[in-house]
Amino acid sequence: KGSGPPEGWISLKVSGKDLLQPAEPPAEEKPAFLEQELPEHVRGAVPESKPFAFPKGKCFGKDGKMKMLYLHGGGVSKTLAQMQINNTFKDVPDKKQLEWTIWTGPHSVPLGWNGDFSLKPFGPNFTVYFERLPYANCQWETWEGFEKTLADFKVFLKENGPFDGVMGFDMGGEFLVHVAGLAADGDTELKEAFRFMILFTTTAPKHLSPMGKQRIKSPLCIPTVCSWAYSDENHPFMEYEELPLFIHKDFREVIVHADGHRPPSFKKEQSVFQRFVRFLDCMQKGLPFTPSDHERSEERANLWLPLLRAPARSLADKAELRLIVACDPMGAGSDLVKRLEVLQALKSKGELPEVEGKPWVTSGMPPRPVERLQLQIDICNASHEVFAAAAGQGVCIQSVPYSDEQRQVNWHCKSEEVPSRQLVAKDIIESEGHDALVRSWAKEFLASFDQKEGEEVALVG
Repeated sequence: KGSGPPEGWISLKVSGKDLLQPAEPPAEEKPAFLEQELPEHVRGAVPESKPFAFPKGKCFGKDGKMKMLYLHGGGVSKTLAQMQINNTFKDVPDKKQLEWTIWTGPHSVPLGWNGDFSLKPFGPNFTVYFERLPYANCQWETWEGFEKTLADFKVFLKENGPFDGVMGFDMGGEFLVHVAGLAADGDTELKEAFRFMILFTTTAPKHLSPMGKQRIKSPLCIPTVCSWAYSDENHPFMEYEELPLFIHKDFREVIVHADGHRPPSFKKEQSVFQRFVRFLDCMQKGLPFTPSDHERSEERANLWLPLLRAPARSLADKAELRLIVACDPMGAGSDLVKRLEVLQALKSKGELPEVEGKPWVTSGMPPRPVERLQLQIDICNASHEVFAAAAGQGVCIQSVPYSDEQRQVNWHCKSEEVPSRQLVAKDIIESEGHDALVRSWAKEFLASFDQKEGEEVALVG
């Protein structure tokens, strides 16, 4: 025991050296879903993630603030981008500890490029990071002008980086994800550029598009918030659900908001707000990030992209070939037919415009909507006979049999429950009970399946 007074001042330093150091906060317990191991037979399909090259240190802004970079959506201005930042971070407790820079797209477009002429008060300088050709949501969508944007961004980073975090909305987020992928692959001009990402309503390049060949090659190991709304009117929400799979499950926080196609308005009474603030707090303190124990992260914990695919086997010259066709047990259903009738009526009245896009002037619309929907109906109604007619005598075609009871199962939500004009009920299967049901059907079919020796079998559904 010491002999000093029971009360009074004490010194925390001697000769300029600290006598006390703040204790490290206890490590958060990892959610159980992060500890789950994949079944052995699929582990070989997971590409090995590469370490992400982070900048050294943190809080690179003035006076120890986090230095943040924002890339906006297509066809808006810097003024509107700042309003979006203010709206999203309005209730964030430490918002004054964030120092923002907005990097606008290098390609100028006129008011109305995105179809929204209400943005006129926020003009006149509207920009994009690339042009979607021939139209948005096209499966072979080309990102025209992307290479110039990337070159300009590298110059910007060299002059202004590094940043603590980058935040992107829509095409701004799509660009940033691609930048992160290039950095992970070793692009020296992009490494050590930022520590974390916040991605609102962001998709990956379409698999069939030219950029699809440059999709992320292994799940990224950088702390990332992926956030979107099911009610988004610009893109099917399934595209947003795909993106988090390119982020390693140990680094992704998935937040679904309710604000449609715009950066969310997080409110302090919302649970999503608490998770967002927790992420920012962790980044500001430089602590190792652990995703929150939330169902949105758990439900995709054992899902990832891309898949490592096994090489195709060569077939023996005289092998017997069989194709098993699993048709849609419901067929097209009444919703698609009713939608087709509406489109046909509009077209007959001349009220179904088909707008061809003009690059850097106005976005286009999908052409021939009536014919496209009719094709979807034909595919849903297709039977094994379509394949048999095309295969000729060289391939045995077999149909998966369904009982009358199985054909009566409704896999989809009600039409009035469809959250967005981008979708129809046929697009949505979201009940966990359906997952268990289809597994039981598959087991039932496999129990009756018999493969001959030397026979090669393929499956299409």
